[in-house]
Amino acid sequence: MTMAGNKQSNILAALTVALAAGALTVTPVRAQGALGNNDSIFIDGKTFEIRSGKGQGDVSGQIRALGARELGGGAIIFRSGDKLYIVGGFGPPGGPQAAAPQTAPQDVGPIHIAYEEPKDAGLKEIYETLKERHGLETFRELLSPFRLPEDLYIKAVGCDGVPNAYFFREKNDEATIRICYEYLKEVRDKLPKEATKDGIEPRDAMLGQLLFALMHEFGHAAFDLYQIPVFGRQEDAADQFATYIMLQFGGEKAHRLIKGAAYSYNGFIQDLKDKPKVTVPLAAFSSDHGAPEQRFYNLVCIAYGYDPQIFSGVVEKGYLPEHRAKVCKYEYGNLRYAFRKMIAPNIDMAKAREVIDKSFRPEGNERAPGQ
Repeated sequence: MTMAGNKQSNILAALTVALAAGALTVTPVRAQGALGNNDSIFIDGKTFEIRSGKGQGDVSGQIRALGARELGGGAIIFRSGDKLYIVGGFGPPGGPQAAAPQTAPQDVGPIHIAYEEPKDAGLKEIYETLKERHGLETFRELLSPFRLPEDLYIKAVGCDGVPNAYFFREKNDEATIRICYEYLKEVRDKLPKEATKDGIEPRDAMLGQLLFALMHEFGHAAFDLYQIPVFGRQEDAADQFATYIMLQFGGEKAHRLIKGAAYSYNGFIQDLKDKPKVTVPLAAFSSDHGAPEQRFYNLVCIAYGYDPQIFSGVVEKGYLPEHRAKVCKYEYGNLRYAFRKMIAPNIDMAKAREVIDKSFRPEGNERAPGQ
């Protein structure tokens, strides 16, 4: 779709948008005309110059090729600082939707989410389910107590067959967490059909694994955004960050989440007593990630150090050796000190308690992050 060089005077309709009292409000401006069929509007993201143009050839084909989506009743575009934002789904000015646009989905930051439709048809079901259940919206809500110094982008994407989730800075230096549909499918496909012999329910296995993985990636993001120096492997530090966050849901809920996260090491747990000796190629030790066995022990040790009573089963059932269990309280204490010192000052604690209560309603032993 090509754009002609017409200036702002040729814009056919406009809305004046303001941010007031933390909510999006809209003041309709009298339209100067109507957007004709195949007409287009372009806003330069650097200069903010507005141009209108005329589609050339088969516009419907270009819409499909560009991946354009229908905005329903209308759309609002507004500028905040040096960035542009768009909100879709509004009715005409003065209509029933225009009176209360704050009820429409918004993505005004600092945490932005996006569901990218996968090319692989086998991932469409996961994509649709994640959208319908507002998976990224839930994750954004869990992260909302964190005061971020810059915007964070969370995207669900297809990853060419690789099950993964990772944090990095995209080419325009945007801090981004990418969650692969392949990873979500892998977690779903490997869920237990019923409660395991260790009492891990299918739902807990799903929630625990996903929350651990997502908070692990947000740990990487937090180290980057807050410029926190990390001694040792950052992958280990991100695991500890995720474990600490999950424990703050408190009581039996924290217990179930940690057990659910441990399900990802199911094969190791099953072989723990029957095959206590593990043989792996030397190259396996070269990874920047800890071995699954190490990550499992670190996870349950921090949990045991947090509350030896709630997590007593990991010692009683032989999953955590007693010689390691003796130092777990010290390990958790070090982690708690680091979190309080480096992370907690960036958290709205009152909001954190609200999010924790709203999300999981923990039973007993309730603590907000940093408390």
